[in-house]
Amino acid sequence: MATNIRDVAKAAGVSVATVSKVLNGYTTVNPKTKEKVLQIVSETGYRPNAAARSLVGQRSMTLGVFLTTGLTNPFFSHVLAGMEEGLRTKGYDLIYLAQLSYHNPEYSFVRHCQSRNVEGVIAFGVQRDELDFGELIDSRIPTVFIDLDATGPRAGYISSDNRAGTRGAVEHLAAAGHRRIALISDLPGTYVGRLRMEGYREGIREAGLAYRESLVAYGDFTRESGYQAMKSLLAADPLPTAVVCCSDYGAIGAMDAIREAGLSVPGDISVIGFDDLEIACNVRPALTTVRQDTRTIGRRSIELLDEMIREENAPAPSVIVPTELVVRETSAPPKG
Repeated sequence: MATNIRDVAKAAGVSVATVSKVLNGYTTVNPKTKEKVLQIVSETGYRPNAAARSLVGQRSMTLGVFLTTGLTNPFFSHVLAGMEEGLRTKGYDLIYLAQLSYHNPEYSFVRHCQSRNVEGVIAFGVQRDELDFGELIDSRIPTVFIDLDATGPRAGYISSDNRAGTRGAVEHLAAAGHRRIALISDLPGTYVGRLRMEGYREGIREAGLAYRESLVAYGDFTRESGYQAMKSLLAADPLPTAVVCCSDYGAIGAMDAIREAGLSVPGDISVIGFDDLEIACNVRPALTTVRQDTRTIGRRSIELLDEMIREENAPAPSVIVPTELVVRETSAPPKG
């Protein structure tokens, strides 16, 4: 007859709840008790199933992910792939919380989470004006935001080092001799957009250059927005000799506009992207870009959420993941 959790508890001389806490990784169990329970689990070959763990430990082993922007941008699918790595090691399932009615005053995101019985939430692609995240934070549902610096007693965030990444791109161009370096920034008012603008201005200042409003344009993460933003920059006099873009797709759109104007990349204008998606090394010329460690962001978001779920007093995370400049073919010294 197969061993069950009650058999393990009886053999260890502890309660079923204590066995459940050991198996679910709680840190409040006495180390000697934990060692004894794990030894008996090993000797008996006991393997808890997800349903039993949920019933005994009052846990659903389910996390919710809230994404407002959809999955059309490969950046998000890369983050989700990293989440999958974290889920495999922690034993959770992940469900997509389709939040389609947040403009409805009767809607409650917290009630939605509670109705799905999720133990914690990961929210990304979220901006402050899109979600009543204050209600979510006040609910004390463990929450990890990606690319939004929202914090609370049971809520924290993880993000790339957007400031340093953009500053490094500007420094690379300035070291190559560029003096008219433009920026195609994320939409103004976003967390990521603010930090990248700060990084751009720091890089410009450290290079001894003046900030020029005429060398800044705004877009989102699409090829079309990069194209339109670059067209506005091409109206500047004098022209920029280099441009840092807020995404790889935006950078490719900028390259489209540069070529359409009869100019070359990097001969006339150098271009740097942000993300390092697969397309960056497949376009011609291959795109110099700032690499985000999207797999680490996804995996760590699960690990950070798991820590808050298992330990009530775990500190709310504020994790910044380093970026890396990947130099390819679209950046070069300016003419002359």
